[in-house]
Amino acid sequence: MCLKELKPTTRIRVREGVTEVAEIVQQEAEIAELPQRSRSRLTIKEDEWKLMDTRGKP
Repeated sequence: MCLKELKPTTRIRVREGVTEVAEIVQQEAEIAELPQRSRSRLTIKEDEWKLMDTRGKP
């Protein structure tokens, strides 16, 4: 069934549903990236500590 064949209210609901699904997919992708970002930050912090330790500064 084509979107044009639906009643106006049904078309609006379908479009809203598609938009909502797209937003959920985007949020899930952002959430999936969080552990990678955290690991990157942790690696940077470890490198900073190693540099401070080798230089003898606290």
